[in-house]
Amino acid sequence: MKLTDSNLKVIVWSVTIIIPVVVTLLAYLPPLDLSPETAAKLYILPKMNAILNGTAFFALLGAWIAIRSGNIKLHRALTSTAVGLSVLFLLSYIVFHFTTAPTRFQGESTMKMIYLFILLTHIVLSAAIVPLVLFTYARGWAMEVEKHKRLAHFTWPIWLYVTATGVIVYLMISPYYPA
Repeated sequence: MKLTDSNLKVIVWSVTIIIPVVVTLLAYLPPLDLSPETAAKLYILPKMNAILNGTAFFALLGAWIAIRSGNIKLHRALTSTAVGLSVLFLLSYIVFHFTTAPTRFQGESTMKMIYLFILLTHIVLSAAIVPLVLFTYARGWAMEVEKHKRLAHFTWPIWLYVTATGVIVYLMISPYYPA
């Protein structure tokens, strides 16, 4: 079954709306009441998320190199890997924030401002990247090359920034996780 343009738009915009709604709700829901042992084990998830983001970053770099070399098959495989890693990240992120209390950055004022800037740009762009990735990926998969290329010129650098800043945010906040 071929996905029509109108169906693609409905799917992409639905996912684009659902993700931030779920993530925002997490900020207002109290964390689950878990045993201290179970809660402590969940703090592996942010490190795993950083690894997922970092790996997606390198997959995106590889995808760019592959397409510059004309290797469409490798480009497609690496882009699909980056999409898969990003989905795994999102699921892990939701599980972590649904089950644990928020951690506040406790650094000095200058570092706090840097952290907040990186975090804010990361959050805003991670919401904006969802429809861009989905449309760009769908256009590439359907071999609508010109549409894919036009979108990829915007999508790739933003997605690369989001994956990189995800790792940076983790490195900056992780010292403040409970021991």
